[in-house]
Formats: sequence, C-alpha cells, structure tokens
Amino acid sequence: MSDTNAAASYGYCEARVAGRILFCSGQIGTEADGSVPPDPSRQYELAFAALGEVLSRHGCGAGDIVDLTSFHLGYPAHMDAFMAAKAIFMEGASCCWTAIGVSALGHPGSIAEIKAVALLPHAV
Repeated sequence: MSDTNAAASYGYCEARVAGRILFCSGQIGTEADGSVPPDPSRQYELAFAALGEVLSRHGCGAGDIVDLTSFHLGYPAHMDAFMAAKAIFMEGASCCWTAIGVSALGHPGSIAEIKAVALLPHAV
C-alpha cells in the first residue's frame, strides 16, 4: 500500500514534527515494486533506507536519532543481521534503542518495522 493510500485509509503519516522533535512512523523493508524480499538482511537494509529517506526529507540523518524502536517477528531470530544493518545505517552514532518481539506486523511478509524519534537540527 502506498503512503497516499495508507494516509487515506488509516490516517497514516510518515512523520510528524512537534517543536524540534521529529517522530517517524514505523518503516518496513520493501523493494521499489512494493514486494517484501524473503531475505532478512535485505528487509533490514531496505527498512533502514526507508527510515533514512524520511529523516532526510526533514533535514535529519541517523546521527539526529535520539530514540529507535524496532519490532521483530520471531524475535530474536536474525538479530545478527539486524545489528549489522543497524550499524551500517547509524554510522557510529548511538541512540536509545528498544527491540520488541511481536506476533504479527501490519504488512504480510515483513519481519521487522523500525520507528524513530529524532531531534531536528534547526527550528521549523
């Protein structure tokens, strides 16, 4: 489902600014055609890329994240792959992080969803 369809159907917005804080909705790892790759590493790479795009649209990067929450289907399976993708995305930056095991996610085939709270580098 595209962001436009999700917004209309579910009231979804990819991010919301409150003062100097950016709240990013959960991002999943889908290919450009909307398909979910079966490879966990690819899903994680794409989910972090999607989060990076949301951050970028608001003038932020990974180093601006103050809190990261990840939801995992089948937790703790594939955590080595998740941690590798997270390390590449964060590029040495650190933030608070909570990983939560769940029994289901909102998009069929997804095994992880990542949401973040970032500090905007400038007042909006």
